[in-house]
Amino acid sequence: MKVGDLVELSAAGNKAMQNMEVRGLWGMIVEIAGFTHPYKINWFRPDGTLKSVPMARHEIKFMRGKK
Repeated sequence: MKVGDLVELSAAGNKAMQNMEVRGLWGMIVEIAGFTHPYKINWFRPDGTLKSVPMARHEIKFMRGKK
């Protein structure tokens, strides 16, 4: 994954209680740095605001869109 990729929560990310605020949202990777949670992601809320959250690789996946 690289900066600019669109992502959503993976199955592991959906199970984690700390990610409850961003469930069902999509985000964009804005920075990659650090070790335990290297991906800084801006999550886009329906009201147009952003939520910035650091995440580990196993908590996110590439966005697939609607099924």
